[in-house]
Amino acid sequence: MNLILIIIVGALVAGFLISPLLGAGTITSGSFDIMSLVVSFLGALVLLAIVNLLRRGSVR
Repeated sequence: MNLILIIIVGALVAGFLISPLLGAGTITSGSFDIMSLVVSFLGALVLLAIVNLLRRGSVR
């Protein structure tokens, strides 16, 4: 359950913070394209890596 929440939060944060910087539309604004999907995926991946690093204390 925690994993799903981390992924959702990472995707939302990336959608709100990174999408405007790259000129992509956010998924929540209704303009869905491949760029917004990639930004959300990368945001989820980055937040998941950060949480994993904080929990383990080192990179695998």
